[in-house]
Amino acid sequence: MAQILHKPTQKLERIRININDTKCLLEIKQALLTLLFVPQNQVKEKIIDELGSYLSSKFETPEYPLKVFIAYQDTQPVGIVSCQIDPYYRSYSRKCGTFGWLHAYSFEVCRLLIRQCELFVKENKVRKLRGNINFPKNLGGIGIQFQGFNQEMLYGVAYNHRDSQILEYLDALGYQRESEYTCVRVEQKTWEKGKKIDKDIEFRYFTLNELRIMADEICDLAKSSFFEILPDSSGRNRIYEFFEAFSQVPKTFSTLPDDFEASKLTHIPQFLEAWESCDLKKIEVWAPLAFDKRTGELAGALLGLPDLYQIWNGKHITRANVDTAMVKKDYYGKGIFSALNNLGQLTASIFGVDYFEGTAIWSNNTRAIDTIFPHCSPIRKHYIAQKRV
Repeated sequence: MAQILHKPTQKLERIRININDTKCLLEIKQALLTLLFVPQNQVKEKIIDELGSYLSSKFETPEYPLKVFIAYQDTQPVGIVSCQIDPYYRSYSRKCGTFGWLHAYSFEVCRLLIRQCELFVKENKVRKLRGNINFPKNLGGIGIQFQGFNQEMLYGVAYNHRDSQILEYLDALGYQRESEYTCVRVEQKTWEKGKKIDKDIEFRYFTLNELRIMADEICDLAKSSFFEILPDSSGRNRIYEFFEAFSQVPKTFSTLPDDFEASKLTHIPQFLEAWESCDLKKIEVWAPLAFDKRTGELAGALLGLPDLYQIWNGKHITRANVDTAMVKKDYYGKGIFSALNNLGQLTASIFGVDYFEGTAIWSNNTRAIDTIFPHCSPIRKHYIAQKRV
């Protein structure tokens, strides 16, 4: 069934809308088939299946507050929203409720759905509500898109129809467009500052099993890295979402070209050493890490997401979502971030990845903007709306 996108008539507004609180996966999937807009329609059913698996796992966890509300006009679904209180999700370091996957046929439908979300979070003694946060964030991304609708879908980046009025509806309901995020296409393969690497820094790649063992260390790095408080951090579970994405990449991806010679690609000793210290056919190219040679301390990390939409379309992965970049505060100014970018692009290119997009860069994070934007082109933007309820 096609998604309903046209503006509602006054006649529809007078018709009674019923809101159903449901845990029935079949009902949810049927509603999503009607309501969910997906720019690449060929992956729509796979996205709905993945979302259904996520919801099922949460419904089976009594201590995880989660609701799905579906709006009906007679028997026709005309709106849907999920609402949850993730124990690890924080906004400006404070506990916060979120809504996501919000689709509404009209303002009245949106009002009724959001009202249910507000009541739900208040029942759980939470007074702040933000959205869209489309859990799981790898699948649905964060924010409501308002620029860049001509861009191709990218795994981990939120999307909606260009004619969606959800932002305007939320404005009318008293929500503020509180956080603005930008996605940028990386234009420069080599960043100049990344060529001058501090002699005490070394770089390494690891297998997925090795990264799992390092999960706590990577999470601790995140805590000590970000110069400013981020508004939409999702806590320690986020690293395992990356690992889950890595696990879905087929082994055929990691096939080295027959003519591969490391010395033909770079003369930077630290990069050559990083490749020589691992089996390139077994490592996760999406996660280069930087260490202090003297102490062995983890000093920086780049965490990307493979574009799984390409796999679901039966294609080889050529696109990467550069989701998270972290450098420990004690190591600022040593060229680590730029070097991680240079190494990350170079290593991924060995396996055919030629598109890199830095995603969800918060407009208030001046350090990130000053570092990243000179090498990139902004291509899409999202807002997250917030209200105290």
